[in-house]
Amino acid sequence: MNILQLTELTDEMMNLSLNNFYNFIEIALNKDLCELFQVQAIREMSSLSSATIDQLTQVFTFEIDELKGLKKSLGFTTSDGNFHLRLGHRKLLEHLLSLVQAKKTLSVKNRELSNNFIENDTDKKLIELLKHRTSNLSDGHSVSILIPWIINIFQNLKTTKNKYSYDIHIQQFALLIYILGGRNCYEFLRLNLSGSLPHISNVESLIRNQEMRMIESEFRFQLIKEYLKSNKSNYVFIAEDATSSICRIDYDATSNSFIGFSSPLINGVPQPNFFQTENFEQLELWFNEIDKAKFINLYMLKSLVLSDPPFILAAYGSNNKAKAIEILKRWLFIYHQCLIQDIHVIGFSTDADSRFLRAMRNTKTMVLVFHGRATNSFFMQDGIHIATKFRNRLLSEKAHMKIGSYSIDIQDVFDLIEYESKIEHNLIKCDVDPKDRQNFASCLRISSKDVLNLLEKNEKATGTYVYLSLLRSIIAGFIERSTTIEERLFHIWTVVFTCRFWFSWIQYLELENDNNNSETLSDLKKNTFITKPTFWCIEINAHTLLFIILLVVKNKLPVDALNTFAFNSQICENTFRIARSLSGSFSSNTNFSVKSFLKRCEKISIINSIKNRGGQVGDYQFYFPQHHKNHKETYNYSIDHINELNLTEIDIEIIIKHAFQEAKKYVSMVNMTQFLKTKNIHTLSSLSTFTRTILNRSSSKIIDYTIDNNSSDEDSDEENLYSANSISDVLNNEDQFSPNSTDDEEEGNVIAIDVPHTAQKKFNGCRIYDKINPQQSKKYFRIRIGSSYKFIHKQTACWLLTTDKQRLSSDRLIRVRK
Repeated sequence: MNILQLTELTDEMMNLSLNNFYNFIEIALNKDLCELFQVQAIREMSSLSSATIDQLTQVFTFEIDELKGLKKSLGFTTSDGNFHLRLGHRKLLEHLLSLVQAKKTLSVKNRELSNNFIENDTDKKLIELLKHRTSNLSDGHSVSILIPWIINIFQNLKTTKNKYSYDIHIQQFALLIYILGGRNCYEFLRLNLSGSLPHISNVESLIRNQEMRMIESEFRFQLIKEYLKSNKSNYVFIAEDATSSICRIDYDATSNSFIGFSSPLINGVPQPNFFQTENFEQLELWFNEIDKAKFINLYMLKSLVLSDPPFILAAYGSNNKAKAIEILKRWLFIYHQCLIQDIHVIGFSTDADSRFLRAMRNTKTMVLVFHGRATNSFFMQDGIHIATKFRNRLLSEKAHMKIGSYSIDIQDVFDLIEYESKIEHNLIKCDVDPKDRQNFASCLRISSKDVLNLLEKNEKATGTYVYLSLLRSIIAGFIERSTTIEERLFHIWTVVFTCRFWFSWIQYLELENDNNNSETLSDLKKNTFITKPTFWCIEINAHTLLFIILLVVKNKLPVDALNTFAFNSQICENTFRIARSLSGSFSSNTNFSVKSFLKRCEKISIINSIKNRGGQVGDYQFYFPQHHKNHKETYNYSIDHINELNLTEIDIEIIIKHAFQEAKKYVSMVNMTQFLKTKNIHTLSSLSTFTRTILNRSSSKIIDYTIDNNSSDEDSDEENLYSANSISDVLNNEDQFSPNSTDDEEEGNVIAIDVPHTAQKKFNGCRIYDKINPQQSKKYFRIRIGSSYKFIHKQTACWLLTTDKQRLSSDRLIRVRK
């Protein structure tokens, strides 16, 4: 083989190595050049692509005894010591090297062409697929974000990292990943899927630029119109609830205010940005005299359309000392402000706190404030709280309930667990644990049909059977989504009438030993009945349901108002749970301060705003996972038109009469019928009159008189909000809150008196400086430390004035247990 006759190397030749390579060189060139390659340790054909003749022969410029023979064969040395390769050998090497380099260049070009073809072909196919999917979409559907996301990735891979760009839809998608998955999840995806997601700092900037910013105590009425635009409904209900928070004062640089103090109420309305000051002394005074927020009050707004996500209306720190009249004034403020936006609030829902109950009872005040103008605004207590309160009373160690001739005893349920097969009743011991006060799943199990059937067979457990039957009706009437409106009305009023019979019977209880000790008799009565707040909650909800149905039948409320199971404060508790889950997958801190809760609410609001548009962002559709507890069997009255119900006022009256007859059956089972007849409280009218008379005698102050304050029977919600303290005198003295007191100012900052003396001049880790950027002056106090003036950041000032650190348990059950 003559190398000079070759015009191109084959792929097989380019892959030659070791002995195969040396054999080829010896045949195509000569033995001497083959030995040269061996001396230079060149073992592969492909390695010659970057080699030159001078590099190959450089070894001959040195006096090496072992190479004298080879050196003489390949060339000659001049008197100046330079080695010259013989012309024939040079021609062979030049041709070989040129062939290798040409083959290498051709391979690179082919690979680039192939890559460009694949890339262009992929882009072309993706774009064609995107157009095809878009053209084939039926009305009301949008294309998935997957295809434009892949196209964006390909475009970014063509350029350097500092030139990566993302359109608005990809940014929104990245924002959702960051919020739902957390920081660690987002960074993991971004680092491993190059070019797919923007840097995390860009996402955080995107959050700050959203219109969903939360300011403590500020009600976001201006955003409600946008929230309701998608469903074209202007009827809403408001839910209020509170949860425990970490007592910590933080500085919010955006609003230049301090967050974490208990927000002052003026006419019941919390004041936004109240704690603003440029005076260190004023901040110190607030720390010493103003209550720190131990709770976070949350207001949620929900459209009557079931598919719409809730809207976070407001949140603020609270000491939980508000009076009922202040709560009522706040509700009036919300109602009026919504009315200005042409939005009708049909009702308010809470969790049966005593002050909320008192405010709800004083609904006449609401009409008076509006000068007799009818508001059509109702009140409903949270159904799940009513059910758990009903259960907790059964588990109470202090209460000894009795209805007619039978006791209501949890021991009857214990006996089922002890002596009956679990397959028969499906109960476990934690279902009757009195310490787990928010176990709604227990309410479902102890009032199941299986348990009721077993209790019905035991004549001694008749009282417990009736009681748990009422619990079953509470769940069916207040909570279950699949219950029709006729069934809902029947169940609720069955509970109302039965409780009224029971309440009336209790009024005639007497001590067996004829001891006329009034206090002992009072204790007997209050320990024989359900708690007073529970009784009031059932009455309020039953009347609210009846009024709503009548207004819908008369076309004064939209048909969506019949979905009364949604009128509860669970949307608030769900928001609290979501906010805790946003801590991140590697964080054990599930609690939050007021400021951190507001930041999490902003993220939740962003998600809800996208959900409110059906997951629609531009032309693309985002899909969110749906929890398995969102029942598919929901009876939605916005779909099944009111005319299909064929419900009239006469029908409603018949249903209530049937409920009264059902209550009389329960009364008969416990042997109360004859006694009630002798007292002339056995008819519907006489029962209602008697009950109203007794209730009107009681104090207007809603206190659970069936509970001793030191007893473990006290009703407790997710975060127990009952407060034994009266309104603080601080709230009644607005001068103490005034942020307008000023001292001498110098260079735009108030000079404080000496902070606690320290000889330290350098403050590593603390934002205390000698000089600051004048544009950042609002974020700093100017204080005197020793003989010099320093600038201390307002957040550092909060840290300096904080003397203790409050902790909350990460275990929710510990927070709700007594």
